[in-house]
Amino acid sequence: MVAVLSPLLSDQPPEVPQRVGLGDRFHYFRGHSGRRYLFSTVTPDEIGDFRSAVMITARPAPGGRLLADWIAVLDRFGRPAGNDRRRPLARTAEAVFLVHCLSASEAERFDLVADLAAAPMALAA
Repeated sequence: MVAVLSPLLSDQPPEVPQRVGLGDRFHYFRGHSGRRYLFSTVTPDEIGDFRSAVMITARPAPGGRLLADWIAVLDRFGRPAGNDRRRPLARTAEAVFLVHCLSASEAERFDLVADLAAAPMALAA
């Protein structure tokens, strides 16, 4: 499943990683359900290393937050699942790539994408 998001603003970065100097590596995104999902930033070169995960592309926003605009479930081969197998292209040098690896099953990954895709930007603020 691939979805283009209404720009979804991340929550404040987690406090503990910020205190140990990793504040810009981890970001939460809140779904329509109110549940928060933890994502880790990766470089474009690292994307191919991830399988059975959820991937987001985003851009920086004020206050260390991110605006996500594309999300996909990556299959067991690391490709976006479903009919749209295209990888997102970094439209700017500021593009940020994030992955979520904590979902235990493909069904959970699809539910996560649906939850984030349904979240209005105001919910995430």
